[in-house]
Amino acid sequence: MKNHRIVIYFVSWAIVSAVICALNVLNINWETSDLATGIAVVVFVTILQGTVIEIPIQTVATLIVGGHRREVMVGDGSRLSAIINYNLLAHTKEDIEECFKCMYDAYMGNLSPTISAVLVSATSGRRLREHEFYMRDFYRVFIFDVLYTEGLAFSRGDYKLVHPSRLEHFWSWYKHIEKSYFLNDILRKLCNSRCDEFMLVQRNSRVLRKCGQYQDLMLLSYGERFAFTYCDQTHYGRNARAEGDQLFLPHKDVDNICGRKFDYTVVADGDTGIPFGCVFKLLDIADANPTRGIIQPAVTMENQSPEEDTIFMYLESARHTLFEPMSNAMNALLNRCSFYGKGLIRNATYIERVIGRRGKLIELVPIDILSHDTYEATVLNPLFVSTVAFSEQPPLNYISWNIRERRWNRGEILNAMYFWEWAVGIPLRGLQRIFRRKEYVKTKRRTAPNHDFVSSYVAHSPLRQMLMKPFLLVYILIHVNLNLRYQWAPVIAILFLIIVFPKFAVCRRYNIKFVFAETFLSVMQFTPEAIVGCVRIARAFHANVSAHVNWVPSRQVESEFRESNPFLKSFIHLGFYSVVAVAVAVAVYIVRPDGVLAYFLLGAVFALPIFAGCTAVRYKTLKSLKCRCSRNFRYFGRTRGRVDPETDLWVTRLPDVYTRGSNASSYTTTTASSLY
Repeated sequence: MKNHRIVIYFVSWAIVSAVICALNVLNINWETSDLATGIAVVVFVTILQGTVIEIPIQTVATLIVGGHRREVMVGDGSRLSAIINYNLLAHTKEDIEECFKCMYDAYMGNLSPTISAVLVSATSGRRLREHEFYMRDFYRVFIFDVLYTEGLAFSRGDYKLVHPSRLEHFWSWYKHIEKSYFLNDILRKLCNSRCDEFMLVQRNSRVLRKCGQYQDLMLLSYGERFAFTYCDQTHYGRNARAEGDQLFLPHKDVDNICGRKFDYTVVADGDTGIPFGCVFKLLDIADANPTRGIIQPAVTMENQSPEEDTIFMYLESARHTLFEPMSNAMNALLNRCSFYGKGLIRNATYIERVIGRRGKLIELVPIDILSHDTYEATVLNPLFVSTVAFSEQPPLNYISWNIRERRWNRGEILNAMYFWEWAVGIPLRGLQRIFRRKEYVKTKRRTAPNHDFVSSYVAHSPLRQMLMKPFLLVYILIHVNLNLRYQWAPVIAILFLIIVFPKFAVCRRYNIKFVFAETFLSVMQFTPEAIVGCVRIARAFHANVSAHVNWVPSRQVESEFRESNPFLKSFIHLGFYSVVAVAVAVAVYIVRPDGVLAYFLLGAVFALPIFAGCTAVRYKTLKSLKCRCSRNFRYFGRTRGRVDPETDLWVTRLPDVYTRGSNASSYTTTTASSLY
C-alpha cells in the first residue's frame, strides 16, 4: 500500500508539471515574442514551477495522509548501552559552557547504569582546552551533590525528593539492597562512578570534522586507540592523517571508554537539548527496530528566555511548529527520512556500513564533505520518530540565519560534486586547481553509495530548494522582455504555491491569526531570496573554489547584535543590498519603465535591512510596547521538550549552573569543601 502511495505521489507531481508546461506555452504571445526567448522562458518557468509544485503536492499529501504524530514499534531497551556524545569545536569559553550545560541536562535527565556521556572536543588552544577540563570537573561536583542528596532521600524511602525519571531508571536498580548497607558502603562509590561517566576526550585531528569526532568515538569504544581510517594518501593526499596516530589525547576518560563496545551513540551538537527520558524512549524504539541504523527524533526550535529572545527567534520557532505536520506526513508517506546530524546511531551497523574494518575499509563519507548526514542516511535507513524530539535554539536574527544558510549551501555544492561527478565535480575541481594552485589537494572517495529513487529524492531535496533561487532570478530577467497573455499569472502562481497554499494543511481556528502574521513576514523574508539567495550561493561557490575564505562565526554576529542597536547592525550587514537595489531600480526605470515585477523584487530587497532590524528586536521590547500580537508569539514560540525546573527539586535548590567567572569558581570551591 505504501509503495502505491509513493507511485501516486511522484506520478501526480509529473502530471501537474506537464500541465504547467502546457499552460506556460499557451500563456506566451508567440506573435510578438522572440522564439528563442519564449522557449527559454517555457523551460525555466517549467523547471521553476515544477520544483515549486513539490510544496503543494506535499500539502495535498498532508491533507490526505494526515500530519499527526505517529507511534512506532517499541521494545525493551533497558539493557542496551548508550553513550551520549556532544561534539564541540569551541572558539570561546561561552561555547564550552553552553555545551557542558546541555550535556549535563541530557546526562542527568537520562541517568542510568547503562548510559554514559562524553564531550568529544576538537578545540585548539591551551587555555580553551584547560577550560574544558575545568567545566567537566565543575559539573562532576554538581552531579555528585545532586545524586548524593537524592541517594540519602532514597535510602530513607522519601521518594518524593527524588526526581521521578531517575527514580525509575537509576535508583530502582538498587531497591533490593539493604538500606544501611547501601547508605554506608554503596552510595558514595555509586555517585563517584556516575561522575566518572561524565567525560571529556580531546581529539587528535580534525579529519571529517564533526562526523570524524563520533566515528573515532565509536572506534575507541570498540577498542581502537590508533588511527587507521582516512590515512591513505593515494585517496586523500595531504588531507589524510598519519596511520597509527592516537585518536584522542591520552587521558583517563579515554581509557574509560576504550573497549566497552557501546550498543548506541546519541549524537548531538553543542547546543542540542535532549529532554528528560528521551534516550530511554529512543532505545526502546531501537530495540524493536534492529534493521534501522539510525533512529531519527524530531527536532524542535526552543527559545531560551523572553528577556533575551528576539522576534526572529519566535518567528522561526513558530514556523517550524506550523510545518511540523507536513514533515510528519511526508516521512510517513515515503517511509524514509533524512538524517539531521543528531539522533541515535547503532554503532555496529555504522561501523559495518560506513567506516569499515582494518583491511576492509569502506570510508563512505568523502573526506572533504560538509553534509555527511546525506551519505549516512543512504545506507543506514533512518527511522523518523515524531513522538520524541530533540531541541535546538533558532537563529537569533536574520543575519545568523543567512550565515547558516550559506554554510548549508556550501555543503550542498560539495554534495553536487559527488552526486554528478562529470557534470559538476570535474569542472569544480578544475577551478579549485586554478585558484588554489599549490594548496590544491586532489582527493577521491573510496566507496560510492548506492541510491534508490526515493533515497535520491530525499537526498537532493535541499539542493532543489537551493536551485530555485537562481531559476527565479533568471525568469525575472527574461520576464522583463517578454510579452505574455497573462503577465502576472506565473508570478502569482509561484508566490501562492510557495507561501499561501501550504497553510491550508496547517491552518486551524486557534492559530489563524498567527498564520496570517507568519505569511506576511514570510513575504518580507523570502521575496528577496531571488537575489540574496543567488549571492549566498555565489559566496558558497567561492568558498569551495578559493583557498582563503574567512567565515564570520554566527555567535560573533549574535554578540554584536546584543551589544548594539539592531537596526544599525542590520544596515551595516545588509545596507549594501539596499544601495544596489536603488541603483538597479534606476537602471530598470531607464531601460524598461513598465518592469513592475522587477520593482517589486527590488523594493523587497531595499526593505530587507528594515525587516532584519525589526525582527532582531528583543521580545521584552515588544512586550514593553504592549504589542497586541505578543500573545500569539508567546503561544507559538513556547518551548517544547524542556523539563519544567520545578519538577527537579534538587536542581532548583542548587545555584544556577549558568554562573560564570568568579562565581562559578567560588561555587566549585564551596561545594567541594562541603562534600569532603
